[in-house]
Amino acid sequence: MTQLDLDRPKRTPRGPSPQKTQATRRTIVAAAFEEFLEHGYARGTTASVAQRAGLSKVTLFRYFDSKDALFEAVIQTHIASAAVALQSSPMLEHESVGEYLLRTVGAAAEVIDSSGRSATARLVIAEGLEFPLLAQMYRRYVNDALLEHFSRLAQLAAERGELKAPELIQHPALLLAPLWMAMMNNTVIHPEVPMNAKTLFQLQVALLFKMP
Repeated sequence: MTQLDLDRPKRTPRGPSPQKTQATRRTIVAAAFEEFLEHGYARGTTASVAQRAGLSKVTLFRYFDSKDALFEAVIQTHIASAAVALQSSPMLEHESVGEYLLRTVGAAAEVIDSSGRSATARLVIAEGLEFPLLAQMYRRYVNDALLEHFSRLAQLAAERGELKAPELIQHPALLLAPLWMAMMNNTVIHPEVPMNAKTLFQLQVALLFKMP
C-alpha cells in the first residue's frame, strides 16, 4: 500500500437512497395487502409476504418488525389514505354539503370493492375478535376519522339550513351505514347479487340533506 493510499480518505458505504427505500416499502405493503386478502391475517405469514415482494425476511424486518406493523401499514396505505383524502378535500364555492358528499364520498364509494377496501373491512370483521388490534387499527384510522368528518359536515349543513334530518348531528354513522351495508353484502352476505355502494350513498344523502 502506498502513502497515497494511506492519505486518501476512506469512503463510507452509502445506504439506499430515500427513493429506493420508499419504493421497497411500497412493494412490501402491496405484497402484505395481497397476502392478507388471500389468506387472512391469522394464516398470512411474513415469510410469504417477503417471497411475494421478492425480498428476504431479513430485509422485510428492516422495514416492518412484526405482522402487526405490516397490517397497520396496509390500513394506512390502502384504506386510511382514502379517509385522509376525503377530509382534506376542500369544498367548492357555492357547493352544498350534500353536493360535496356526493362528489367526494360518492367517488370513493364507486371503487369501494375494486380498491380492496371491502375485502379489508371483511377481514377486520372476520378476525377482529381473535385479533383485537386489527379492529383497533381500523377504528382509529378509518371509522373514527370518517365519523368525525361526517359530524363536522352535519353541523355545517345544520348551520346553513341544508339538513333535513337533525338527528344526523348525533348519529353521523347514518352516512357510513350504506357503505358498510354494501361492503358486507358484496363480500359476505350475498356477493352473487352485489349492491352499488355509490347508489346507496346517493340515496342516503338525498334523505338527509336538502339538495339544490
